[in-house]
Amino acid sequence: MKLKINPFRPDKPVTDFDLFAGRSDELKVLIDALYQIEHGNPKHTIVTGPRGIGKSSFINQIQSLTKNRSPILRELDIHAGEFGFRFAVYQHIAMKNQTTESIVTSLIMKMRKDTKGDLQSWFGSILEKWKPKFKIPAVGEIEYQPHNVQDTSAISTDFIEAIRNLWKEIKDSKDGIVIIIDEVDTVAADTDIASFLKTLTELMLNSGLDKVALYLGGITDAIEKLKGDHASIGRVFETVELSPMNHEESREVITKTLASGVETSQVEITPSAIERVVEIAEGFPAVIHQLCYHAYRFDDDNSIDENDVQLALHDVVTRVRREELDKSLSRAGTGYARKILFVMANDDRHNVPLADIAKRLSKPTNEVSSPITKLVRDEKVVRVERALYRIKDPLLRLYIRQLDEFEQSEKQKDDRQMTLKM
Repeated sequence: MKLKINPFRPDKPVTDFDLFAGRSDELKVLIDALYQIEHGNPKHTIVTGPRGIGKSSFINQIQSLTKNRSPILRELDIHAGEFGFRFAVYQHIAMKNQTTESIVTSLIMKMRKDTKGDLQSWFGSILEKWKPKFKIPAVGEIEYQPHNVQDTSAISTDFIEAIRNLWKEIKDSKDGIVIIIDEVDTVAADTDIASFLKTLTELMLNSGLDKVALYLGGITDAIEKLKGDHASIGRVFETVELSPMNHEESREVITKTLASGVETSQVEITPSAIERVVEIAEGFPAVIHQLCYHAYRFDDDNSIDENDVQLALHDVVTRVRREELDKSLSRAGTGYARKILFVMANDDRHNVPLADIAKRLSKPTNEVSSPITKLVRDEKVVRVERALYRIKDPLLRLYIRQLDEFEQSEKQKDDRQMTLKM
């Protein structure tokens, strides 16, 4: 095996627009929302979709636009006049069970780096609410902790004060402020992030902070839960939902990424290999990158072909993601939910009618409806349309097929040994 620099990044969101593929219509919505900020009409936005659909890469294009607007506007044929998209962008990527207080801490400390005043003058009255914990050079370790940690309105009020102080310092050089909270679905369930967001947007409006916009990123079900907790979130935030990419966009992910590595490698990919990856990935850019990363690794003649893709697929399903996929399958249980997944995985169609699933299980459709609804709720299965379902993760589908083949071969082996004994 010849070692070479791999341009595919399965575990790293795309940051450069040069490597970003597809999503033209969605990007236009995002850019229009940014344009409105400078004109005092901010549109708070939620970017949502299933895991692996490219939400973080999409949100990262806000940063790309503020750094160099020309390539994006030119490719999308957008005319913005002299508007420079000069935004101060502050992004926090939430982690599992994080609290609202820790998110506010992270964002405020990033804002602090863009200010010139001393700590006391910038933080104002909220300084007394910080306690030792968060390290700041030459200051010590402090972390924001409101007097009443259950009072989301107090947290929002303090955050608004920090934003207001920041805007006073940067308004002459910036068009507005963009605050991004990505992976918001991982925030602790008891932290009441929905109340914080609701109160924060109301305070922005009442405080005249009309050049500040919030952008959230998270999986579809979690965002729907936020809206359920506070209906006003659904009214205040415009939703940009990312669906699986079409075939043309999927091909673009492969060709753009591979082209980015030509300076260090002359690896090419055959048209049939591209089509095989596109077929397997079902429009999920994370799966495209994962398959291509390992196909690139297996390639030994500078030409990725279908055999390389097949080796990559086997490696991903049986080694790289085996533990994760096995846990996902195990969480489905051992009853009819598991049987439904096996029936769907072994159907040559990606979208399987409920009636056909019930027929394969020799059950009436009303008895299959309940377990399949649970699978949808647990994000194992997607309801494509009425009575039509698809396994959400294409690699889980392939893992089950491989597992089923293994179980069948083991059963055949046992049957043969039993026959010989007889």
